[in-house]
Amino acid sequence: MKDKIIVTTTDFDNIVSELRGGTIFESYWELFRGQSKNSYELKSGISRYAKTSNDIISLETNILKDFQDLVNQSKNPDKFIQLNSENLDYENNWRWLEQIQHYRLPTRLLDWTTYAKVALYFAVESNFEDDAQFWAFKSPLTWKCDEHFEVNPFEKNLDLISNSSFYIDEKHKDKIAEQRRAFQEGKFTIQDYSKSLLALEEQVHIKNRLIKYIIPADRKKYFLDYVKESNISEETIYVKYETEIEDLVSKIKTKYNFK
Repeated sequence: MKDKIIVTTTDFDNIVSELRGGTIFESYWELFRGQSKNSYELKSGISRYAKTSNDIISLETNILKDFQDLVNQSKNPDKFIQLNSENLDYENNWRWLEQIQHYRLPTRLLDWTTYAKVALYFAVESNFEDDAQFWAFKSPLTWKCDEHFEVNPFEKNLDLISNSSFYIDEKHKDKIAEQRRAFQEGKFTIQDYSKSLLALEEQVHIKNRLIKYIIPADRKKYFLDYVKESNISEETIYVKYETEIEDLVSKIKTKYNFK
């Protein structure tokens, strides 16, 4: 099949309009993701370091424990994460995973956005010598979960998209994960350990819901200027880390030889 290519802003705007209008005729929730190299797959970070589902279980368990230990040893653990003191449902499990993801440590979470221009930014922000990918996901409505804190993220059969609000509660305003998710209008897909091994575009039950577009390398800077008109840039998309956070993340990356 010939690659679908996005060359102009008109191409991009038409694609997004068609996807949004398509919900009149099909039942789906449109999500978007940008990847700066055409060689990349739609795989969660942790799956790139694993060959079996047991590898993922072991690695995820160890990363969680190390991260929790380092946070609890810090001078101010609340700076890193806001937990529910009542420990209801599975909320705190999700908060740990989401916070780790936003510190760019590998988890089973895969970032998506409801804002197509944010995904476009991630596609064209780097690797200027490589073609980029812009993905659209006509995600099943059965995956959409408004109350994902009630679901066990470690269960054996899982296909889920977190649908948390973009509103940042006052008590969470200083939390990196909440800030970045809100700025990026972010959502997460998460699958169980077995499915996480396989790229989404290779999974029989959903691959027909994914649409891949190529952005040529020589059009990246053109599209960077385009999204900047909507105030989307490195300064607005990313929340800067404090030194203590950088040090904590660095310790875990070094231990596991993460990139």
